[in-house]
Amino acid sequence: MQAPWRIIMSVAGLTGARLAGAGFGFLSQLVLARTFLPHDVGTAFLAMSVTAFVSLLITGGYHTVALTYLARFRAFGRNGLVQAFLWAARRDMVVLSILVLILTPVAFLLPFEDGVAKAVAYGVLAAIPLAVIRLNNSAANAQRRFALSYMPDFVVRPGLLLVFLGGLVLFGAVSNIDIVLIGMVAIALVVAVGQAVIMGADNAFSIPASKPSRDMRPYYRRRAAAMLMVTVVSGATADLVVLVGGVFLPPSQLAVLGVAVRVAALVGFISSASQHFVLRDLVSAMSSMTRTQSDALLWRTNVVGLGMMVATTLAALVFGPFVLALFGPDYVSGYWPLVIFLFSQSVRVMGGMNGHLLSLGGHQVRSAALCAVVVVLLVALSAILTPIWGLVGIALALLVAELAWAIGLGMLTQRLEGRRGDIFQGLATHRLFTAAR
Repeated sequence: MQAPWRIIMSVAGLTGARLAGAGFGFLSQLVLARTFLPHDVGTAFLAMSVTAFVSLLITGGYHTVALTYLARFRAFGRNGLVQAFLWAARRDMVVLSILVLILTPVAFLLPFEDGVAKAVAYGVLAAIPLAVIRLNNSAANAQRRFALSYMPDFVVRPGLLLVFLGGLVLFGAVSNIDIVLIGMVAIALVVAVGQAVIMGADNAFSIPASKPSRDMRPYYRRRAAAMLMVTVVSGATADLVVLVGGVFLPPSQLAVLGVAVRVAALVGFISSASQHFVLRDLVSAMSSMTRTQSDALLWRTNVVGLGMMVATTLAALVFGPFVLALFGPDYVSGYWPLVIFLFSQSVRVMGGMNGHLLSLGGHQVRSAALCAVVVVLLVALSAILTPIWGLVGIALALLVAELAWAIGLGMLTQRLEGRRGDIFQGLATHRLFTAAR
């Protein structure tokens, strides 16, 4: 069993890496916005979102369920089951990659704005090696090579992109956004190959000497697909918003949308980072402490996260135009979308630990249908509101979708766990506890 301090260090390292990667990403966006025209920036932002989103689709959700299955199989020394799982994941990922590549040329036949089809093509090319990285992240995690499970994706890849953009600025090679798009693909490929080489024979794409005796894909596919939906809603909302915006907005406005939603997502991640640090304590509290003690832990976590979001949103109301002006004068028009996106992040933070409670209870897959509803709601509302109100319309669509997600997740957690981990449940419990005292 891992020592407690090692668990804490692993969580702290993961959270720190994600913060560092988010910082690199923010700086990369800043360099792009200050260097290229908004139309080109929108094209680059769309390509980044296509890369992130399509890479999730290509994994089929296997990279998420691998965190559980591979760790369990390795803990019991069942190497045959490890190889059978990886064989199933590889086969389905190859099929999905081929399907995505076949469908990509369709983007050039549709009546998209100039640059959108190009962003889709480059994004798909970068998505394939990123999908490889995602599965190898899980494989490395199961081998307890924790730094190798998050550093390549969260730190090295965005760090290299920032260095690459800095080099372009230094040498004055900023006349064509295609150079940036090619660089994105090359960086993803280099990181994927580098991670696989370091992992050696333990990387997820090492072909075993013999084929597994049983094809386990039908068994894994349903759970993997369900977890894919959960991952899209819980961890790729900003990319999903940019993708939806790419359908309804020209690239110049898409650049403003990308800046606003990514700044809000960065703030939201920082505000909810405390949740990662209390997971171990929450597990302990749920197993060995009273309900009151675990509720108190949930309450403190929610108050800290929400307090940070409220403070940041209030600051954005005052300093939002100045922050957006850092990217250039064209981006100040993203002020109200930024404020609404921050309200959306506040709603998510108010939802608190419900998702973690479902995960700890083994019920996270049960939220897949809710995730699908949220995605459909976001797309439908964006189609209705964006032609009317532009950037504000898509921001309002996300706010409504986040409200639906928070309410639905709270109801599901209450039904399956008999309790909730959101700020409202914590407030009611805290009042009762205070009155009892």
